[in-house]
Amino acid sequence: MSRSRGGVGGYRGRRTITDILRFIAIALAVVLVLVLAGLWFGQEYIVYTDDGLRLELPPFLQNMRQERPQKEPGDVSYTDTEGPDGEDASLKDPAQPAQPDPQPSEPQPPEPASAAAAYELPVSAVTGGSASGTLETLEGAQALILEMKGAAGRLAWNSQHKIALRSEVSGPAAVNAALEQWNAGETHTVARVCCFRDDAAPYHNNALALRRGQYNWRDELGLRWLSPASKDAQEYLAALCGELAALGFDEIVLEHFTFPTQGNLETIARGDRYDPARFPQEVESFLTQVEQALAPYGTALSLRLEGDSLSEHSGLTPQLVERFAGRVWTGDLSALEGAGLALDQERLVEIVPQLREASPAGLQAVLQTEN
Repeated sequence: MSRSRGGVGGYRGRRTITDILRFIAIALAVVLVLVLAGLWFGQEYIVYTDDGLRLELPPFLQNMRQERPQKEPGDVSYTDTEGPDGEDASLKDPAQPAQPDPQPSEPQPPEPASAAAAYELPVSAVTGGSASGTLETLEGAQALILEMKGAAGRLAWNSQHKIALRSEVSGPAAVNAALEQWNAGETHTVARVCCFRDDAAPYHNNALALRRGQYNWRDELGLRWLSPASKDAQEYLAALCGELAALGFDEIVLEHFTFPTQGNLETIARGDRYDPARFPQEVESFLTQVEQALAPYGTALSLRLEGDSLSEHSGLTPQLVERFAGRVWTGDLSALEGAGLALDQERLVEIVPQLREASPAGLQAVLQTEN
């Protein structure tokens, strides 16, 4: 006889009071663990104050606030504690009087000018007649700078000196008349003369050059140099300065008038053209000739110095600067002071960056003057 399937299944039992208490004990244990863990990890955010415990949440939790609705234009309503300026009004002390807005300071009168600016223009500005008008548009311009002999060795004016003619560096004759006319005016005009760094004359006459074996020596820019110890080179450059003085320039500033200080100096051939023991004597000889060439015209002699101009390789000494330089042009005043050269402010000309990026002028200098 088969077993009936309509009966009740296996006995499942009933929850006893012991089971309920066990469940409650486990739940309380879990809660206690969570509380203890929270206290352990959150203790750095609990602050004890006179009013009791206070919970200071970390910044990322403090910032998790709903953003305020954006105000429409013209809506001047604020929250209960927010002032018109967005500051929480509840933080303001009502007993503290409102502080008046600071009044803008009145503009101070400008300091008296103690320096004038000198700008460099191309010689074509003089020959073309635009120099005067251009200077009027430049801030504080009271002097004009013209590069009359650059590192390439070319001359901006016409010279009949034999070395200039042989080197084919002489400029057009028409420039001389234009310069004489300009220099007869009231503008203080300065001629820049790059001396022994000369990429042209040594090429046409190797006897004047600093040499490296069978070749002309070249500096860090790949340019040739006349030897500062060459008597013919000294005479040539001094004669050029005399010609510029005769054209009416008020001031001549010499650049690279010493032995080279940059490049691979160790490769320069030693001998009469490059004898370190005679460097100061050769520089003195050259400056003496330039001074004598300018004397009949009353043209001032200035020297451009940089940080390495007074190094042991140049041949220039502070004593020679004091003796020959009417003014010192430099872009590195601290380097001169570090070399022990102390000059009066009236003898310093500071070369500074351009004040106007769109200016057609080149080199800019500040000419120190008395107040």
